[in-house]
Amino acid sequence: MKLKEILIHTLITLANSNRRCSVLFFYFLLLEVLLAPFFTPALTSASEPLPNAAGADAVAEINHEGEQALIQGKNSMEKGDYEKSVPLLTAAYEKLPLLGDYALLWRSRAYEGQGNTDKALEDLKTIKEKYKESPLVKKARLREIDLLIKKNDPSVGRLLDEMVKDNPSNMELKYTYAQYLKENKDPQKAKELFREVFISTCPLSANASNELAPSDITVGDLVKRGKALNAEWQFQEAEKVLREALARCDSRRYKDDITDSLAYSLFSQKRYVEASALFKKTKNSLWRARSLFRAGDIDAFQSELPEFSKTADKRIAEVIIAYGAMKRRQGHSDEALKIFNSVLSRYPSAREEALWATGWTYYLSRDYKNASRLLSELAETYGDPKYLYWSRKCRELLGDKEPLRPTADQDLHDFYSYLTCLKNKQKPPALSRTYLKTSLNSVVAERVDTLAEIGLKNEAAAELLLLARKNPAPDDLISISSYLEKMGHYKTAEMLISKMPYNEELHALYYPLAFWPEVKEASETTSLDPYLILSVIREESRYEPEARSIAGAIGLMQLMPQTARRYNKNVKVHLKDSPELYEARTNILVGSSYLKQLLNKLGSVPLALASYNGGEDAVRDWLKNGKYRTVDEFIEDIPYQETRNYVKKVLTTYFEYLRSNRDGDVSLAHTRIGEL
Repeated sequence: MKLKEILIHTLITLANSNRRCSVLFFYFLLLEVLLAPFFTPALTSASEPLPNAAGADAVAEINHEGEQALIQGKNSMEKGDYEKSVPLLTAAYEKLPLLGDYALLWRSRAYEGQGNTDKALEDLKTIKEKYKESPLVKKARLREIDLLIKKNDPSVGRLLDEMVKDNPSNMELKYTYAQYLKENKDPQKAKELFREVFISTCPLSANASNELAPSDITVGDLVKRGKALNAEWQFQEAEKVLREALARCDSRRYKDDITDSLAYSLFSQKRYVEASALFKKTKNSLWRARSLFRAGDIDAFQSELPEFSKTADKRIAEVIIAYGAMKRRQGHSDEALKIFNSVLSRYPSAREEALWATGWTYYLSRDYKNASRLLSELAETYGDPKYLYWSRKCRELLGDKEPLRPTADQDLHDFYSYLTCLKNKQKPPALSRTYLKTSLNSVVAERVDTLAEIGLKNEAAAELLLLARKNPAPDDLISISSYLEKMGHYKTAEMLISKMPYNEELHALYYPLAFWPEVKEASETTSLDPYLILSVIREESRYEPEARSIAGAIGLMQLMPQTARRYNKNVKVHLKDSPELYEARTNILVGSSYLKQLLNKLGSVPLALASYNGGEDAVRDWLKNGKYRTVDEFIEDIPYQETRNYVKKVLTTYFEYLRSNRDGDVSLAHTRIGEL
């Protein structure tokens, strides 16, 4: 007994002092096997503390010390205190092998800061060999290349070539490779890579241009760059590049292609008159029609309508239908019906759109009998909830006493189902109280949890995103989305979960309480429903604080800087620069203030939302000319398709949030929305 007690006491002491648990456990097990025949009673005695408890405590303490060393070592490295950083990160690597790749990456940077390139390279090599599935491998390879370039190592060319092949869209990497090739006497290949970088929209494009002679950049290169800039919404820069291409081009056929791209740049800058003139040159009827219509040059549009109608493209039918709707809004319903009938005869593929426009014209003209006939036909043929809703409303107006109700197969998340609930003063169906229980692979989960717990949330998110790119099973996708949502990466979480069919059990992932403290503050400041604020955030930016629109709107609630400056003082926010709108609290406070002012002026949520998206003056014109009897008529007849869809989406999201708040008052929601 004496020997056994001494051995156990010694092991516990060592565990608490030296903290080499894995080794100690091995020796303990060995001793247990060797000594069990002699000391079995002592090993099972309930009166003596078991060493496993001490060992578990030792493991926990080692992990804690490793975590602290990792954070302190990283902070020291970032401050440039490399002498302090290296031993801390060494301790982290030894005591926290779970995150050893992070310790090695940051230690390599510390070694580099000390001028010890060889040790830095050793750490990077260890990451590549020992942590092959780590999201840090790519960073390790890039750092390795940078260090080897400084050493003039002959293997750099091969490593760069491999890296470029593995990452063909990384223009910064291609630029680095091109510089290396230029300095190592392979100018032709360097030139090819510089041209690729120039054509792209990456920030190094201008640098790449400086590496090329004017003769190296072809008209084709300019066109490709111009189109790439258009695709990235950089329309002013695209215009410059395309004008240069046009000036250098001597091919008539190629000129038309360039002119079309240039006209699109102008159209996207809302310079519709200039765009329409260029589209006329290229005989692009579709975009000529769109440009004239947007420019408000209806005389020119009408004179060219016979020519437009010869175009086989179905999309021209959509423009002609919009023209007919404009005529109807001007009070010329008979003329509008003739236009829709002409579309029906000339564009069979646009039959559904033309029938809807005809039925809707009858409805707004109060010819409910003809409207009911067409809308019922549409509902039976296509099953769209929109047609079902309005055909039932027609029957109700014709004297059918049966109240409007969703059909059994109608999607609960459909806008028209919620309108029906509102009209009947019913609460939306309750959410299920059960939630899917899933979990990640234990090792991944442990890494993610540990990173998040020690404040490295971006690193934790990177781990999850890497896993998401590997086409995970549905249960893993749910877990990844759930983890990201808890870390505040709402946009990515919602984007991932949206790959799956909607399931009530996942409702909170589709409709998270994102930025809830900021939303609650804005709600209390402006007296707006917090769920309405959240709904606007979801549909404006998908919870992305850094969002920027094609028109220059910024942040979570997509505020134009000039609008934000008019309303910031209402919530005691003092904006100095537009970038401040990327800050969540500022954006939500100012955006809520703006929305509240619109609600006060216009009296209902749909009108306020339409103004938020399409402009207050436009909404007032629509109300004046439309003479709508109910708010659902107004929503359905919003002239701007983008604004019409926006209002429907925000209201649908609003009701989804109300579903998760079972104390919500539907009658109050009805008051906010208006008379149906």
